[in-house]
Amino acid sequence: MGRETWLKQVGVFFVYLFAQVVFCRNLTFFEGNVMIFPYVAFLVLLPFGANNMKLLNIAFAMGLIMDIFYDSIGIHSAACVGMAFTRYQIMKVTAPSSGYDLSDVPLIGQMGFGSFVTFVIPQVLIHHILLFCIEAADWGFMPKALLRAFLSSIATLLIILAIQYLFYRGFSKRRI
Repeated sequence: MGRETWLKQVGVFFVYLFAQVVFCRNLTFFEGNVMIFPYVAFLVLLPFGANNMKLLNIAFAMGLIMDIFYDSIGIHSAACVGMAFTRYQIMKVTAPSSGYDLSDVPLIGQMGFGSFVTFVIPQVLIHHILLFCIEAADWGFMPKALLRAFLSSIATLLIILAIQYLFYRGFSKRRI
């Protein structure tokens, strides 16, 4: 990864963190059952060929910063690392027969809508299920935690799709 690309990724990292902390930290819907976590999009949209160890470190750093702002003790870190840990397996399951070009970034324009959503949904679900189940910390609260995870995953997925269509150019140019 070149210096310019690396600096751009660092900038995007902080933009996602800023958006999460400033705009979405206290934003809840339906009596606190739906929360939006756009910062997850940063981890989902890292290049397919991202080094697994670097990916885990980036996920931990992002989760740790979220834990600091949310005053939670490792919940976001665990959820982000869990999501990053399973990303490679999700890539293997969702890859087209020709595989992914490791230099590509997961974008609707390159993957197509269906493939993109199939790649993103499991990651967002894993993150949210881990986040809300760890937060619940008691089997009695698990049904509500799973409901919150499911509803928040839908909301976060809609935000990730909006981010794709608003900020990433060439979404209509599908690569063959």
